[in-house]
Amino acid sequence: GLDPRRTLVVGDTWWDVEAARGAGLPCIGVLTGGGWSRAELEEVGALAVYKDVGELLQKLNHSAIIELTR
Repeated sequence: GLDPRRTLVVGDTWWDVEAARGAGLPCIGVLTGGGWSRAELEEVGALAVYKDVGELLQKLNHSAIIELTR
């Protein structure tokens, strides 16, 4: 029941980004999935990639999340 225009996926694997894209949702990547590089997540379509959710929270005001809420 979420509004897709106001929904964002945060994932840590290639499959997460692919699933988000398949659902028509944007995705931000985090490098906590073990074995996936920033380049790989960006290549498959992540809007941005952060070291972990801590870094995402630290940079929240300048993240893709803020861009999508405008």
